[in-house]
Amino acid sequence: MIHTPRRQRLIEEQDVRIHLDCYCHTCKLWHRPQPGTPEQFTYELWDWRAKHVGHDFEFLSPKRRIPRGFRDWLWQKLGLAPWWLDYHANTNFKFFYGTPTAITISPASLASSATFIAGRESTAVDNSSNRNIDSEITAKSTTGTTPTVDKEIRLYGYQALNADTPTYPDTVTGTDAALSLTSTYTLDGGFVLFGATSNSATSNIGYPIRCLSTAQAWGKEPKRWGLYLAHSTVAALHATGGNHIVNRTSAYLSDA
Repeated sequence: MIHTPRRQRLIEEQDVRIHLDCYCHTCKLWHRPQPGTPEQFTYELWDWRAKHVGHDFEFLSPKRRIPRGFRDWLWQKLGLAPWWLDYHANTNFKFFYGTPTAITISPASLASSATFIAGRESTAVDNSSNRNIDSEITAKSTTGTTPTVDKEIRLYGYQALNADTPTYPDTVTGTDAALSLTSTYTLDGGFVLFGATSNSATSNIGYPIRCLSTAQAWGKEPKRWGLYLAHSTVAALHATGGNHIVNRTSAYLSDA
């Protein structure tokens, strides 16, 4: 037996291109992936399977398509046309992540609020054009000098009541600004708690805040939404803006 060196096999595999159409006999849909190497085709296979779990599907030669201009109407009328002519082209959507983006919010030197109704709102995120389906939120906030131990820093989310106007709950304006809510009732009723962290008595500690994603908070990412940060650490938060970070990494579907 002659053994081909592994490096040579890998080089040869890069020259191979697989041309196959994906067919789902349950959905009666098909699509044509870009020709790829055996490794790339493996990803296509598992991607198709994930979208058609439990369905009857297979990969067939693209030459099964009837050439353009072929007069097949008589065979279709007699019920003798090839079965694949009844299948519709499927848009092969895939999941993508966008570039991490800073959410505009300035909680530097933010005063404490024992009831969390005084804090800082972010500029609203306009999702009407991007149409992201979800956004991961990563956040960090830094305490100031001599905070009181076992208090909290909280990050809430707000959603526009009317995304086209837009109008927002309670006293929210959708801009990066100080925010004083009417009461704890409007806070509990109109906002979603995205994440929170307790704190020690040590000064100037940056605390990461584990957060929900927008889809976890609302079921899907809203058309317009924003964040609201408040804390009860007694001492004002750190005065340097760079010590407070709030980012989003959005996810979307595309057939690109």
